[in-house]
Order: sequence, then C-alpha cells, then structure tokens
Amino acid sequence: MLPLELRDKTIELLSQNNQIFLGWEYGIPSHAVSGYIAGQLLRIMDYNERDRILYLKPDGKAPEGAYRHTFDTYGRTFESMQVARIEISQPRMPVIKQITTASGYTQPISVRYQQPPSRPAPSFTQPTPQPVEQPKPRNSQFTESLTFDIRGAEFDEGTIKFTVKVKTAFQQVHVTLQNPAIRKYFDAIKNYIWKLFGSKKTLCTITFDMVDRKCIPVSVDSCELLQLNETILQRIHDEWVGEVLLSGDRDDILPLDDLIDPIKDETHNGETVFNQLVQEPKTKHYHHLRYLSARQAIDLQKLSITGKPMSFVFVIREKKNIFLIWETYLSKEATYIWKLSAADDIAKKFELIQEMRKAKRMLYRTKNEDEFSFIVHDYKQPMNGFHKWKETIEEIFKTA
Repeated sequence: MLPLELRDKTIELLSQNNQIFLGWEYGIPSHAVSGYIAGQLLRIMDYNERDRILYLKPDGKAPEGAYRHTFDTYGRTFESMQVARIEISQPRMPVIKQITTASGYTQPISVRYQQPPSRPAPSFTQPTPQPVEQPKPRNSQFTESLTFDIRGAEFDEGTIKFTVKVKTAFQQVHVTLQNPAIRKYFDAIKNYIWKLFGSKKTLCTITFDMVDRKCIPVSVDSCELLQLNETILQRIHDEWVGEVLLSGDRDDILPLDDLIDPIKDETHNGETVFNQLVQEPKTKHYHHLRYLSARQAIDLQKLSITGKPMSFVFVIREKKNIFLIWETYLSKEATYIWKLSAADDIAKKFELIQEMRKAKRMLYRTKNEDEFSFIVHDYKQPMNGFHKWKETIEEIFKTA
C-alpha cells in the first residue's frame, strides 16, 4: 500500500556507481530499475507492498536540483518501505503502417498507441493525518578477530580500554574488556605485561552490533588479557621487581615505598616488596636486614634503597641517638654505621654514600672519621655471622 504522503507526488531519481538512489543514503542496484532515464520527473503511481515494487510514470523534465528535494522530503520514507524494485512505464513509440486507397495507391500512415489511462484516484473521505512512523534502526551482528597494541591500552580497576580497527565496518571502535583481576597500577607497568605474553600485539575475538551503520561492541569472546589471574599477576609483579629494583642501575637513593609507587595497591607496598626481596635463600644478609628493618625510624626517614651495589639505607633511633646504617643486599660488603647529631644530617650522609659507591670504600675506612663504625661480616659463623654482628652493632648503640 502506498503511504499517503507519497500519493500522486513527483520525484527525481539519481544514478551513481551502478545504483539508483531514492534518498541520501538509500539506493537499489541499477538492474532492479526498469525504464530509468536520467533527468526525468517521475510521478508516483502505486506500490506493491508484498514484492516491494514502486510504480512510476514520466511527468516531464525534472527541474534543476529536484533530486535534492526528493531525498530531503521522501528519502527516509522510501528507506522505511525497503523498496526493492522500480517499474517506470514509458509511452510507446509510433508504429508505421500502410494503407491502399481505392485508386490502388499505397501510402504510410502513422498510428500512435496511447499510454493507458492511469487509474482514477479512489474517492474517499480525507482521514485525519497520522504521524509518520519513524523507521526502526536496521541492525546486524558479526564477529571479528582483531589485534591491539597493549602499550596504548588504558588499565583501570577491573577493566582494560583499547581501540581496534574493525575491518568489516571500516571504523575505529573503543572496546572495554572486563576482568576483575586488573588493577589501575598496571597502566604504569605495561611493558612487563606484554613481555610476559611475548608480544606487544594482543589478539581478541569480539562480537559487534551494527546499528544504523554504527559499530557497537557487544562482547569480548576471547582475549589473552582475560587470562590475567593472581598467578600471572604475581609473575608480572616479580618481573617488575627484578628489573626495576634488582638491576642495581640507580645512582640515587630513594625511599623504597616511593620507588614502588607504580605497583602500589592494597597488597603491594614497601613492606611487602621488602619481604619479597629479603628472603633467606636470596641473600646472606637475611637476618641482618630483618633486624635493621624492624628498627627503622619511619618518622625520621622511610626505608631507602640504592644500586651499584644494590643496598638498603636504614635510620634507627636508639634512646636519644640517631644512627644511619648502610647494608648491602647481595654483595659481601661491610656494614657502615654513622651516628648523626640530628635528623638534618641524613641528607648529607646520603650524599656521602653515593660518593663511596663510586670510590674505594676501603680508603674511607682508614680515615678514622668521628662517629663512624663498620662491621665486617663473618660468613663462616652460623647464620652468616649474624649473632656476632648483632652483638657488635648493639655495643655501638650503647657506647655512642
């Protein structure tokens, strides 16, 4: 049935790229249109709703720009009708016949077949105009395997946001992957995540809805990052600790708690990372470092760490005195101890330690500097000489 707003209206069709367009974004293949002649003004005659055939007839030459008026006024209506074919009736050409007169003379006559008259418009009572129902969005669903660069992803609590180029739709689409194991601090350690998986490019299979030419992600059906769990996260954490802390490449002395800020959350802080580093199988100074960390005066200075060699700097308050102690992690260096006159001297001793790391420490020991002591480790004793070391350092605390 032909919609009321199209009855006895004139339109112009436009042909481009083997399609005949009835609207700005709606066209049908040229082979589905019969009788089309460019530039014709066409009058709408009827519409076969079952077969979706639109019937037109020529109505003279179309004025300039008539197709624009057609597209603006009727384009969405044609699209909602889903016109599949167009039949344009054309007037038949003259047919030449001959007649013979009584005198025997033969002459041609021109007989023109008339276009069958159009059906008269039915008489009816004009109904109350009804609002035109807007066409429902046309949608379809498809699945595509795509890759994205993990370095450009955005990590947040429980989510990863990234952008993919969808080949089917020729669009860039933003996707959010849900995984409760994801933490916001992963954004700062992306390099360790892709190294763990072995590639910067991450493969995902994603299902999309196509709604009015807009591509909308529905679900991420498979992705390597969905495999992130507590076990893999611990491996990433260990990789980060190994490369950032154990590499020993830092020249400065930084608080351990500040240095691990990129991976800090409710389960990873300065204390947990220190406990991870200082385990008995990993260092000969296990008991020594545990003893010193338990006495750290965090109100004066956070436990600090440096490299070349990797070592820890502790600040301990014993009674009214303040001591700064430098203890290495793996290397078999002596324990260096300074008694400070005030907390303001901590920064100066940090500078001294940085100088000593670059020069010969044995030479510094011979200077007999006031308020300075050192303890050489005796690894032949039980617990790598911890008991003897402890007695010595506590005696220094008492006599200072």
